[in-house]
Amino acid sequence: MRDLTAQVTSSLLQFPEVTVEALGEDEITLDSVLCGKFSGGRSGLAWLACGPQLEVVNSVTGERLSAYRFSGVSEQPPAVRVVKEFSWQKRTGLLVGLEEAEGSVLCLYDLGISRVVKAVVLPGRVTAIEPISNDGGASVSTRHLHQSLRWLFGVAAVATDVGHVLLVDLCLDDLSCSQNEVEASDLEVVTRIPAEVPQRREAVTREGRHLCFQLRSPAGTAVSTLCYISRSNQLVVGFSDGYLSLWNMKTLKREHHSQLEGGRIPVYAVTFQEPENDPRNCCYLWAVQSTQQSEGDVVSLHLLQLAFGDRKRLASGQVMYEGLEYCDERYSLDLTGGIFPLRGQTSNTKLLSCQTIEKFRNHADREDNVNEVISPDTSVSIFSWQVNTYGQGKPSTYLGVFDINRWYHAQMPDSLRPEEFLHDCPYFALWSLDPVISMTSPNLILDILVHERSLSRGVPPSYPPPEQFFNPSTYNFDVTCLLSSGVVHMTCTGFQKETLKFLKKSGPLISEAIRDSYSRCLVAGLLSPRLVDVQPSSLSQEEQLEAVLSAAVQTGSLDLLTGCIKHWTSEEQPSSAVNLRFVLEWTWNKVICTKDELDQICVPLFDGSCNFIDPQTLQSLQHCQLLLSNLSTVLNCFLAEARELTEKGFTDLTNKQMVTSLISLYAQVVIWFCRSSLLPEGLDDHMHLSRPFYNYPLIQSYYTGHRQKLERLSRGKWDSDCLMIDGMVSQLGEEVEKLWQRDEGGTGKYPPVSLHALLDLYLLESIEESDKHAITIYLLLDIMHSFPNKTETSIDSFPTAFAIPWGLVKLIQGFWLLDHNDYENSLALLFHPATLKTVSWQHMRIIQSLMCQGEHRRALRYMQMMKPSMSSSSEVRLFLTVLLSNRCMVEAWGLLQQHTTKLNIEELLKHMYEICQEMGLMEDLLKLPFTDTEKECLEKFLQTKSGVHNHEFLLVHHLQRANYIPALQLNQSMKAHLLNDRDPRLRERAVARNSLLDQYGKILPTVQRKLAVERAKPYRLPSSVSREVPRPKPLSTATRQANAGNVHTRATFISKVLSKIGEVWLGNEEKTNTSRYHR
Repeated sequence: MRDLTAQVTSSLLQFPEVTVEALGEDEITLDSVLCGKFSGGRSGLAWLACGPQLEVVNSVTGERLSAYRFSGVSEQPPAVRVVKEFSWQKRTGLLVGLEEAEGSVLCLYDLGISRVVKAVVLPGRVTAIEPISNDGGASVSTRHLHQSLRWLFGVAAVATDVGHVLLVDLCLDDLSCSQNEVEASDLEVVTRIPAEVPQRREAVTREGRHLCFQLRSPAGTAVSTLCYISRSNQLVVGFSDGYLSLWNMKTLKREHHSQLEGGRIPVYAVTFQEPENDPRNCCYLWAVQSTQQSEGDVVSLHLLQLAFGDRKRLASGQVMYEGLEYCDERYSLDLTGGIFPLRGQTSNTKLLSCQTIEKFRNHADREDNVNEVISPDTSVSIFSWQVNTYGQGKPSTYLGVFDINRWYHAQMPDSLRPEEFLHDCPYFALWSLDPVISMTSPNLILDILVHERSLSRGVPPSYPPPEQFFNPSTYNFDVTCLLSSGVVHMTCTGFQKETLKFLKKSGPLISEAIRDSYSRCLVAGLLSPRLVDVQPSSLSQEEQLEAVLSAAVQTGSLDLLTGCIKHWTSEEQPSSAVNLRFVLEWTWNKVICTKDELDQICVPLFDGSCNFIDPQTLQSLQHCQLLLSNLSTVLNCFLAEARELTEKGFTDLTNKQMVTSLISLYAQVVIWFCRSSLLPEGLDDHMHLSRPFYNYPLIQSYYTGHRQKLERLSRGKWDSDCLMIDGMVSQLGEEVEKLWQRDEGGTGKYPPVSLHALLDLYLLESIEESDKHAITIYLLLDIMHSFPNKTETSIDSFPTAFAIPWGLVKLIQGFWLLDHNDYENSLALLFHPATLKTVSWQHMRIIQSLMCQGEHRRALRYMQMMKPSMSSSSEVRLFLTVLLSNRCMVEAWGLLQQHTTKLNIEELLKHMYEICQEMGLMEDLLKLPFTDTEKECLEKFLQTKSGVHNHEFLLVHHLQRANYIPALQLNQSMKAHLLNDRDPRLRERAVARNSLLDQYGKILPTVQRKLAVERAKPYRLPSSVSREVPRPKPLSTATRQANAGNVHTRATFISKVLSKIGEVWLGNEEKTNTSRYHR
C-alpha cells in the first residue's frame, strides 16, 4: 500500500504580533522554554506559555483571546508549568500550575475577565493537574464520588515532583473574595478523611485556607501525569519511574499499581479507549512512555486492558464501569524501532500529542431496551510524534490512528508481527506530516489536534462493504497544528479517497492509465467483490475500464466520467466517438442492472411477505438510489455536451435521462418510507401496534362518507365534487385514475388502495415532482390523523428530506384541514403569508366547499382576503352568489357591472335576479339604479316567472320609475288572473294594490288612463267575415291655390306678447341703474 501524506489546507495563520513578542521576550531574557497545547475541550482554545507569560488564542484562527503575566512573591518571576481547561457555572477558565523559587501555586484563571479568581499555595514543584469535578453538594453530577468529596465545591487533582497526589477544594461556592497568585491561600492538607467534613471545611474556609485530601503521600518519585477516567471513575497516576496507579474516586482507594514493560521511563501521557460491544466489560488505557528531552529518547505505546465486573448506564445516560478485576498490558508499540522500512537510525523521538475519538451510532429507533448500555461504534486513538534522523536537517513528523475494533478483528496481537510495518498494518494507519514541516520550518510544532467531527470513512463503495473499507487507512479527517508562531490547518485523506482523487485527475487520460487505475482500485477495495480473487492479467482492458467506471460511479467520483465526456466531445478524433458510445452504452446498461436490483429489493416491501426491514436491505436500497442518482448526472452531462446528434438520438438520450431520474426519485421516496416504518406493508395486525401504518379501510371509509355528505348538502345547487384532494388528483390527469384502478379494490379516486399505488405516482413522467410530493404529504397527514396515539413520529420529516418548500406544505395542510371540516385553522393556514398562493381552480373549490357546507361568512372572508381573479362567467356567478348569500347587495351589483360584457350580461343578470329572488333580496334589488339593458332583463325575468309576487315586484319597478301606463296595464291583467283565485290573503293584497293604482291613475289624463285600462283588456274580434273590396276613388282631385299671407296661431301671438314684455323689462332696468349712478 502506498504511503499516506497529509495535505496543507491553509497558510500559516500567525498569532498577533503582541502575542509573539510577549512570548519571545521571556524566551530570551529568562532562558525559558516555550510550550503550548490545545485545550482539548469544546471551547476551541489553545494556550502558549513561556516563563510567567500566558497567552490564550483561538485554535482555528490564531486570534488572541486572553493574556496574563503572572507575578511572584520574590524577584524571580514564576514559570507556567501546567495548564488544563476548566469550566464552572457557565464560565470557562484554566487551571494553571505556577512554579516559584520556593514552591508552587495553583491558580484558577477566568478567561472571561482575564484575571486569577482563585489561588492556592502547593507544596513542592507542580508536575500535573487534572480536574475531577466542577460542582459540589448534593448534586447528581457528583453522585459517583466519595461522600467526603461531595462536600467540596470543585475538586482538582494536583501532583508534585516528590510524589504528592492532592485533591484540592477549589471553593467555587465562594468567589466573592479577591485572590491572585501573589496573595494565594494556604492549603489545609488532611491525610485521613475526617468524620465531620462539612464542619472541618467551614472552619478551614473561615480562616482563608482551602481543604485538601492527600490521596498519596510523598515517596520521592515524581508524578509525571494525571488523567481522570469518568467512565470508570478512576484517577490514573503515572510516575517518572514507569509505574502506573489506578485510584477509585468512589472509595478513594488504590485499585492497581504496576510498572509498564517499557521500564523506568516516565509515563508521559494517558488516554482512554472503549471497544464496541465487548461482552467481558473490558475497556482500555493507553500509556505513553517518553522523557521528551534527552538525546536518544524513545517513545513507546502500551495498551492496558481493564476488566470490570459490571457495566451499567446511569440516569444521566453516562456509562459507568465498576469493580475492577484486573489490569494487564495487551499491546505495545515502540515508535522508534523497526516500524519503518529502510529508514536511518534515529537520534531522538518526541511525542507531540495523543487523543481518543469515539462516535456513537444513533439508537433512537430502538425500543427493545431503553436501559441498554451503548458502546461507541467508532473508537480510535490518535498519536503524533516527531523523529530526528541522523543526516537529515529537518525532522520527520507522523500521525498514527489505532482502531481498537480492527485490532479485535485482527485477533488482538500483542505487537507488530514479524516483517510488518505501520504503513500496511490493518489496525494502525500512518500519515506523514512532512508537508507541514516543509512549509513552517523553522517553527516548532507544539501540539496536533484532530477534529472529532471531521473523522469519517465516507460512503462504502458497495454493500456489503469490502474488508478494506473498515481499516483505519480509510479514515478522512481534518487536523490543526499548533506552532510557536501560529496555527496551520491540514487534511488527512484515506487510501480510498486518495485513489478517487487519482481517478478524478486522470479524467480524459483514463484510457492510457487503465491498468494503474485498476490496481489502485483493487488495493483500495473499490472494486466488486467478485473481482477480488481475479488476476488483473486475465481481464481485458475493456473489462478493467468497466470496473474502474463502476468504482467511480459507486463512490460518486463523477468528475472522471464527466471529464472524459467533455474532453471527448470537444476534440475531433476518430476514437472519441467510439469512447463516447462505449461510455453511454455502459451507463445505460448500468441503469438497467440497477433497476432490476431495485425491483428485487422492493417486491417484499409491497407484497406482505415481510414485516420489517433489516439494515442490510436498507443499505442496499440506498446503494441503488445513489447509483441511479450518479448515473442520472452522467446522462445529464451527455445531454449538456451533446453536439452533433440527430433528432431521434437526442430524443432517445433525453428519454434515458428522464427515466433514470424518475427511478432515482422513486428509490429515494421508498427509502424514506422504510426509515419512517411505513414500509414494508405488513399484513399482521399485531405489527401495526408498534408503528404507524397505512390504514386504508379507515381512511377510505371517511372519504366515502364525506363525499356522500357533500352530495346531500349540495341539493343540486352546488357542485358536490368539491373535496380539495379530489381536485388535486383530477389536475394530474387520467393516468392517475387508471393507475389507482389497477389494483384490486382500487376506485381510481383518493385514497389509493396501497402505498404501492401511491409510490407508483413517482414513475409517471407527465406529472410535476411538486405535485407528486403534494399528494404524498396529504396522505401522510391522513396517516398521522388515523394514528393519534403516537405523539412522536418521523412522518413530519418528509418535507425536509425532499427540500419541499414550506409554502407548499402549509397549502396542503390547509387543504387537508378544509376537507376535514376544520375551517378556522384551514383558513388561517391559507391566509398565512408564507403559504404558497392558490390558483384559480383551488379558489373555486375552496369557495364551493365552504358554500356547500353552509359556511357563507367564511367564504366571503376568503374572497375578501385572497381577492381571487375572475376570468370566466362561472367564477363571476360563484362570487356573486357568495356576496348575495351574505346580503352584500351593493358589492354584488358593483361586481356584476365590473365584469359584464355584451356576451354575458344577460346570463349574469339572470343569475343575479334568481339568487335575489331565492334569498328574498328583490326589494333591495329594486332600490338600485338600472341601465336600460338591466331594466329590460329584469322586466323580462319577472314577466317570464309565474306567481303573483313576481308580478307585484314588476309593478313596483314600474311605479318607481313612473311607468304608470305599464303599471296600470299590469295591474289590470293581474285582476283578470285573480278572478279564479280564492286565497283571501291574495284578495286583500289585491284590494290594497288596486286602491294604490287608482291613486296613481288619477295623475294621468282621463284618455290615457282609459286607454291603458282598455288596452289591458282582451280585444274581441268581430264575427263577420272580411271581404276584399276595390280600392276607393277620391271624390275630387282638383288642386287649388292657397291664400298668400302669414298664418296667425295662438302660439305665435303668445310669443310676440312675451317678447314685448321682455323689452319693457329691460328698459326699466336701465333707468334704475342710471338714477343710482347720478346719486
